[in-house]
Amino acid sequence: MLRVERVLRSAVRLWFLTVLGLLIVAVPGAMAQFGLPKIPKVGKSSPASKAVQGPTPEVTAIAPSSVPQGWEGDVTFTGHNFSKTMKLRMECGSQSIKPIDFRVESGERAVFHLKVPPSAEETKCMIALEVPPVAPTAETGPTVQGTPQVVQVTGPTFSISESSTIAKAYQACFLAEGDVPPMELMMKLGQAMQKGSQDACKLYVSSDSIKYADQGKTLLDQSASAVKTVEQVLMMGNPTGIFRIVLTSGKIYNFIATGSQSRNSPLYEQIKDRLKK
Repeated sequence: MLRVERVLRSAVRLWFLTVLGLLIVAVPGAMAQFGLPKIPKVGKSSPASKAVQGPTPEVTAIAPSSVPQGWEGDVTFTGHNFSKTMKLRMECGSQSIKPIDFRVESGERAVFHLKVPPSAEETKCMIALEVPPVAPTAETGPTVQGTPQVVQVTGPTFSISESSTIAKAYQACFLAEGDVPPMELMMKLGQAMQKGSQDACKLYVSSDSIKYADQGKTLLDQSASAVKTVEQVLMMGNPTGIFRIVLTSGKIYNFIATGSQSRNSPLYEQIKDRLKK
């Protein structure tokens, strides 16, 4: 009799453990089926918040969109979704032309300074905006480490071109006014070079105008139609690097070419081409 009682007790204990095991296995599935929250496992924390990507920036306009060699000035982007942390990537062929002081002034406007060497080649520049990932919240979000979003500008374009309507800066220093003999012009070279760096001497020429200023004083400012001819000054039949601009009024302005130029042709020929003379 005692032995039968022990067997019954063992059977009941085994049945109870079997039912309990089935409940442990079935409960999570049932909770998921009925939309109940899962019970987190002890000793494990929930995953950290992931970084999110902000709105994609868009450039709708670039001004100026085309500049000549030797140009220096500000380039403005107009668009949408610009962020303060946005960076600029710019490649102009194989040339080392780097934007200076890129700054985002608002969500719709960004500006950078650009200096194009006189020897730069004509090319269309590739432009992209780099946007780093941001935290889910600006105030409490964790430090974000991730791959930045790179958005290539495919709408408006920016190029370096001889055909730009903006005046091109040619490196040339003013020597004298009037029909001055070549020997006397050569004697004025030292005086012209003493005024400062040769890079500071620039003759600005577009298809519509020609202008030269020295230490803030404008010496020449004429329309292209007022120029009669541009010709080199020879001495004993040899080129001197000096050229003169003759106006239809009869006035003559003498210059000396300085610095490296963008093409193999003499500077006076480049100016003639730009003025279409």
